[in-house]
Amino acid sequence: MSVLSRRENILSMLKNSKQAISGTSLANELNVSRQVIVGDIAILKAAGEDIISTSKGYILNDKKESEGYIVKTIACKHSKEYIEDELNVIVDEGATVVNVMVEHCLYGQITGDLYLSSRRDVKEFIEKLKRDIVNPLSNLTDGIHLHTIKCKDEASFNEIIKSLEAKGYLL
Repeated sequence: MSVLSRRENILSMLKNSKQAISGTSLANELNVSRQVIVGDIAILKAAGEDIISTSKGYILNDKKESEGYIVKTIACKHSKEYIEDELNVIVDEGATVVNVMVEHCLYGQITGDLYLSSRRDVKEFIEKLKRDIVNPLSNLTDGIHLHTIKCKDEASFNEIIKSLEAKGYLL
């Protein structure tokens, strides 16, 4: 299979999937190494493909999927032990935590795509955080971070804000 065919196959697989596909799964399906997939994804992104890297794998950004929703950014501050609770507050209102962002003094804005929409997603994210013994981005900024969230309506967004405020998580 040629390099171009492989990249077309990657795009096709991502377009036809309702969920994230891991680099390992793509590699196994296309009989190449995971590192080859990482390189292909980087080249596809550079060519303008809107591929999002999440903790679960790669997804194509479907802008149509966001139609009819509101997308807003919130500022939060808390320590690492409250991450799971904060994320659950958001997804419990039917919202999606699209990403986390921090403002780094050297690198500027650093963004990590999350796309968490359920307690199961949050649980898997927290398990990976613990299993891989890594620090969240908010550790770089003394717990201060932003989230882009996607909600079905303003009422849901207001409930999220009210709950996060009550827990002291909003900045």
